[in-house]
Order: sequence, then structure tokens, then C-alpha cells
Amino acid sequence: MIRSATEQRTIWYMGVKTRLCDEFINGAVQDLVEPGGTLLDACTGTAAVARWFAPTYRILANDIQKYSAVVARAHLEGGEEWQETLEYLDPTEDLGSVRDENFRMLESLVPDALELETSLFEQIVAEGNGNDRESEIFELYRTFVSQAPIPDDSNFSEGESQIHQPLASQMIDLLDQRRADHQVAPALLCTAYWAHVYFGLRQAMQLDSLRRAIAEIPTSDPFRELKQNLYLAALVHAASISTSGTSHFAQPRSIAKDSELISVVRRRLLDIDELFDVSLDSIRGEWGAVPRHAENRVYCADIHQLLEKGSPLDEETVDLVYLDPPYTADNYSRFYHVLETLVCYDYPELERRNGVLTRGRYPIQENRFRSDFCSSSKVEDAFRRFVSACHERGAKLLISYSSGTGLLTRRWQCQGEKQPERRLRELILETYSNVEIRNQYLMHSGQGDSNRLVSELLLLCED
Repeated sequence: MIRSATEQRTIWYMGVKTRLCDEFINGAVQDLVEPGGTLLDACTGTAAVARWFAPTYRILANDIQKYSAVVARAHLEGGEEWQETLEYLDPTEDLGSVRDENFRMLESLVPDALELETSLFEQIVAEGNGNDRESEIFELYRTFVSQAPIPDDSNFSEGESQIHQPLASQMIDLLDQRRADHQVAPALLCTAYWAHVYFGLRQAMQLDSLRRAIAEIPTSDPFRELKQNLYLAALVHAASISTSGTSHFAQPRSIAKDSELISVVRRRLLDIDELFDVSLDSIRGEWGAVPRHAENRVYCADIHQLLEKGSPLDEETVDLVYLDPPYTADNYSRFYHVLETLVCYDYPELERRNGVLTRGRYPIQENRFRSDFCSSSKVEDAFRRFVSACHERGAKLLISYSSGTGLLTRRWQCQGEKQPERRLRELILETYSNVEIRNQYLMHSGQGDSNRLVSELLLLCED
């Protein structure tokens, strides 16, 4: 078994636990449940923990975010026959013709813009030496980006965006058609919503075209669902690591400064098709190197609802639940809305403030999941509900949290509590009879924060 295969990054993510699995989490899991038992990774995120323990345990993984569930399924679900199929899988045969046709149709909507982007990128990369010519090229690119058509903008002036024709003048009608029927060709969600925002124009077109091809895998294919999960996971990876933002999608990156513009262009030169292929090879390599249980299962649900009686979990016996909830008030549905929308591909209505689209191009708030673990007024009750539900199912519990950056522990500190870890332990002791706390110090880089030393907690809960 090559354990390092499970350390490959699936997506850029806040708070990923890969570096802690071997040196910290592994020991706690071994102390709570014997190898061969069933482990539920309740908020799986990148599936880092689930993948790490898959060689030794049967894994149940869950996340309310569809992109996370897709990633987990691609890495965890599938039997021996699927593993054999992976060895001779041909993505070009599965996707190539539909992908190429969709791209050609998109190209016909923005031929001049695509040609100009290619030319500007070549010049920016070739002349990035601080000369006068470079300044002219930079301004040309800024103007080009500023002229991009805006989705759902009824005040659009065709004279401002001739370079993006005919897409610009047809944008509203094209989106209306696809909101009525998501299958209308060509697929153009990424091109309409995020070109020149999180991706280059060509990148957005590549994302749309691959996404269309994944949706069009024939229903007659006996491995259709598994293939779609695999290909979607690779596409999510490609989108995640090619964004010209930082490591998330909370806000697009500014190109006002020359240094920022150069960084953005370098990101937008990344080839989505190549990144997609590299991710596919990584997932297939992991399947070949790391054994996993044929009865692994992945859910996509609010974890409180999944733990309630009457859920699909009733059919399972869970030995250990691992909880790694959000630590801060930052809802992942905002930071990774692009990945969620890419998977759902439903042309969502976008949020406006004072009648203007947000820079982040988020779906409206009512369509984005908001976790109680990210709410200062709800987080304490969220912990109580979760702990009680795990106990009622007869499972042991392992919780990752932070004493320094955790929303609940910080809230208690602000209330004057000098030992928030002890108070968290007491909360769990209301339900479980034995709670051990282990901690490890590590450097943490928050959103916009410099590295700082924080205490990462593990709470081992059993009767």
C-alpha cells in the first residue's frame, strides 16, 4: 500500500487535515476503534481524512456541499469491477466529441474576444520586464476585461463590448433559455458568469465544455454514474487550482496593480484540459495503490438531518464518528460557491446589492447553505445536538476543533472563560461519560492573516 497516494490534494481548501492525519488523528482513531470498523466522516470537505483511513476502515462520508460529496464518491465508492474499469478508462472516448462540439459553439459566440485574449496573454508573458510597451499591454488587458458582458444586465450597452459579440447582445436570452432548460446547447454557465472574473475566457469555455460532456455520458453506459462522479471530481480539481483568485472564490483578484495583473494572467494561462487529465491520473493512481472497502458510502446531507432517525444512516452500524466542523463564521458555501455551481450547473440567480451584481458573483443567499457551526448564536446548540445524536446511535466520537480560532471557544473567551477547552469538554460530558482532550500546536494561516501558532484540539468521546 502506498499511503502517499492519499495525500494528493483534491481541491484547495480551508482547514484541510491531511498534514494532521498521520501524526495526530491516526493515533486517536486507533485508540477508539479497531481496524475494520466503520468510520463516519461527518463533514468530509476534501475527503482528506476519509481517504487516509480508507485502507484500514470502512468509510461513510458526508457533506452538505455537492462538490465535496462528488470528490468523496470519486475516491471512495466503487467495487472491484469499477477498479478494473478504471485501468482502461478512455476519457477522450467518453467526453471528447461533446466537449469539442460545445467549445466550437462557444467559440462562435466570442471569436474576436478569444483571439484577443490569446494575443494579450502572449504579449504580457513575453514582455513582463517593466518596459513602456508592457504598460500599454496591461492597459489593453484591463480595458478588455472591463468590457466583458455582465449576466442579467439589462442596462448593457452594445457599444461597450463589441469585442465580446455576439455573446454580449444575446446574453440575457441565452441565460433565460438555459434556466428554463439546463440541457440547451451550448453549455455556457462558466463563460457567462465567471469569464474574466475567476477564470480566463478560454478557461471558462473549457470548463463549460467538459461539464457538458460529463452530463452527456449515455444512460446506456453501465458505469455512467461512477464515471460522472470521477470526471466531475477531476473537473472540480481543475477549477479549484486554476482560479485566478487565491485559494478560494470569496472574491475575484484585482488586476489594478501590475504585479497582480501578471499573477492573474499566469493563472489564466493554465490549461483546464491538461489539469483535468492530471487529476484523473491522480485519482486512478490512488485507486490502484490504496485498497478501500467495497461497501464505502457517501451521503450529501445536512449532518444533523443525517443523524436523525429515519435517515439512510439507520441501515448502518457506525463505530466512530469524526467531526471536523467549520471553525469560523466563514460559510464554505460562499468561499466555494463556484465549485458548487459547477457541479449543480443550474444557472442560479445571482446576488445583487443595491441592484448591482456582487464582485464575487455569488448565487442568492437563500440558495447557499449556512451552517449553524458558523453562527455565533447557534454554534453551541449545534454541538449539543450533534453530540447527542451520535451518542443515541451508539457511536464513539472524535472531534477536531481549535481553541484559538474556533468560533465557539473564541466566543467563550470573549465572555471571560479562561479555559475554553475545559468548557468544551464539559459540554460533551453532558452526554458521553469519558472525554479526553489532546492538542497539537501548528502554524495556521487564516483568510488574510499571517501565520500564527494555534492549538489544534482532538476530543475523544466514549462511554
